[in-house]
Amino acid sequence: MDWIKKFNEVIKYIEDNLKGEISYDTISQIAGCSIYNFQRMFSYIADKPLSEYIRNRRLTLAAFDIMNSKDRIIDISFKYGYESQDAFSRAFRSFHGVLPSAARNETVQLKSCPKLSFQINIKGENYMNYQIVQFPAFKVVGITNRINTSEAFKIVPQIWENAWKDGTMNRFIELLKKTDYRPAGFLGICADGKWGNSEEMDYILAITNHVDVPECNYVSPPDGMKEFCYPASTWVVFDADGELPSAVQKIHKQFYSEWLPNSGYELADLPVIESYMQNNHQEVWIGINKNK
Repeated sequence: MDWIKKFNEVIKYIEDNLKGEISYDTISQIAGCSIYNFQRMFSYIADKPLSEYIRNRRLTLAAFDIMNSKDRIIDISFKYGYESQDAFSRAFRSFHGVLPSAARNETVQLKSCPKLSFQINIKGENYMNYQIVQFPAFKVVGITNRINTSEAFKIVPQIWENAWKDGTMNRFIELLKKTDYRPAGFLGICADGKWGNSEEMDYILAITNHVDVPECNYVSPPDGMKEFCYPASTWVVFDADGELPSAVQKIHKQFYSEWLPNSGYELADLPVIESYMQNNHQEVWIGINKNK
C-alpha cells in the first residue's frame, strides 16, 4: 500500500543520511504529509519519537565505528552530527551506558537500535467503534502548555494533576454548566504541530464554548483563558471507553497502525482532541481528508 511504501521510503532516506543532515522538510515530502502528521503516526507505530529513533540509529552506527576503526572519537562525533565530543559522549553514555572511550578500550555491553521496516499486520480481533462526522466550525477555551513531544506521556498526566490542584478544573466545571456542546466534557488537545527539529507541541486543556450552528449560544472565555478556533472539517470520532490512560493510548495505536492505512483517508492538519466524560467514557477526535 502507498502508505506503507512511503513510510519505508522515509526510513531509507534516514538510513542514507545518518552520517549527514536529515531534513524534516524532505521527510514531509517523501511521506506526502506534514511533518507534524508524520511524527504523530511514527511515534504511535514505532513506540518512540522520530527524533529518538534517528538519534539511536546514529549512536548504534557510531559504536561500530568506535570499535572497528581507528578514527578519532571527535571525528566520529562530527560524523554523526554532534557539535562537540562532550555532547557526543553524553549522548553515547545515555544510550549505551558507557563512554565512547570505554567502548574502544574495554569489553563492554552496548545497545543496538535496528533499522525499522513497516508492514501491515492484519489482526482482526480488536474492533474499533467510530463515526465519521462533517462537523461545523467550533471554539474551545482553556489553558495551553508547551511541551516536548518525547516527554508527553510523562508530562501530560502532571498537567491534569496540577489543573485539579490549582482550581482550573473547578472553573471548567462551572463553565460546563453553561455549555453542553461536542466535543464534550474536558478536552485534552494536542496542537500546533509545526515541530520541526524542536519536537515541541502545545497541549491544551479546554472545553467547547461554541459550535457554529444557529441554536448554539456563545460562552465568553473566562479571565486567564485563551480561545482557540477550529474550522468546519471532517473528523473521525472513536469511542475510547475504559480505564485511563490505556484505553485512549490503545485507540491511538490502532488508528495509526490499522485504521488509517486501510481507510482511504489521510490525516488533516488539525489537532488531535481527546474528550473525557463521566464513567470512563472517552472519545478521540482526529481530523481526516479523503486521499487525493
